[in-house]
Amino acid sequence: FFNLARVPLLSAAAMASGVGVEDDCVKQFNDLKLKHNLKYIVYGMNKDMTQIQVLKTAGPEANYDQFKEEFPDGECRYGVFDAEYTDPKTGGQRNKIVFYIWCPDSAKVRPKMIYASSKDELKKRLVGVATEVQASDKSEMEYSEVVERINRT
Repeated sequence: FFNLARVPLLSAAAMASGVGVEDDCVKQFNDLKLKHNLKYIVYGMNKDMTQIQVLKTAGPEANYDQFKEEFPDGECRYGVFDAEYTDPKTGGQRNKIVFYIWCPDSAKVRPKMIYASSKDELKKRLVGVATEVQASDKSEMEYSEVVERINRT
């Protein structure tokens, strides 16, 4: 007889990739969301590809072009950006947190697979993300496209 109460519960993403999320990832995200003391966070894997960790944060003075420069050719990354935009309905200034997964075509296959299968594990821990951008080319990260995506949600 098999006792299911003793089987640990794992998310589908954790089972798929076996990659964990460091607590600092969530702490830094909550600082961005609640304290507004960060403009963006860039996440990546440790060298063993077993943990998602914070690679870089930037203060509120940072801009979107600086954020885009954090996504190198040939390497995958995740990121969150506190996007400011004008609400088309009210004309008022708004902020939304956008989640990015960057997997350029020039990246190796194994990292692309691990990043893709681990994305949901990180994203579900980052409560308050408004929309997601999946990009393999910098043109897919144009700010006007991101704002258009935000306005559709």
